[in-house]
Amino acid sequence: MQSTEIEAKTVEEAISIACSKLNTTEDKLNVEILEHAHGKFRSFFSGKKAKIKASLKQSSSQTSEDAVGKLKEFLETIIKEIYHEAYIKVETEGEETVLNIIGDGSGIFIGKRGQTLEAFQYLINKIRVNKFRDFPHITVDSESYRSRHIDSLVSLAKRLSEKAKKRGGPVTTNLLNSGDRRIVHMTLKNDAELTTWSKGEGNLKKVIISPKQS
Repeated sequence: MQSTEIEAKTVEEAISIACSKLNTTEDKLNVEILEHAHGKFRSFFSGKKAKIKASLKQSSSQTSEDAVGKLKEFLETIIKEIYHEAYIKVETEGEETVLNIIGDGSGIFIGKRGQTLEAFQYLINKIRVNKFRDFPHITVDSESYRSRHIDSLVSLAKRLSEKAKKRGGPVTTNLLNSGDRRIVHMTLKNDAELTTWSKGEGNLKKVIISPKQS
């Protein structure tokens, strides 16, 4: 039994009975007070009792499983409209949850420069914020696109850093979104000879990589 309604002379007594009935302690209960009893003197004549509804709190692991399960189900419903044999594989990378779309290998769920993946990810996290506010950010991937994309950005950052050192002056990336810019910045963060900053307006900006001035 996961929930119960209890009537008793006082709310405190009703909670105590609920704890006994559900074999738990008060700190592990969600308690909704349905009716308050009158004071002891008045309740003696009126017969009105306190009434509560008590249910067991979900553990964080249960809440996480619920969130992932429902978000997975939602995304799977969408992708099956595009390719009926597609499905979602839930993966973890460190503390990050990844919904990996398994399709036909054509890249249909990736889109040009990952734009389709970004749209899926934006939608899923919009729902996450509304329905499961305490659950952390969800990553949506397909065909290992994101890991391959990260590797290519790291390689780009290293190539441009060497170019900046040889030239003795700044070099510039193409326009990048905030996530891609962060990867470039973080790749070169510990290089004592270089400094990086973003330049531009809007969501897409360039990263400037420049030798530090002595």
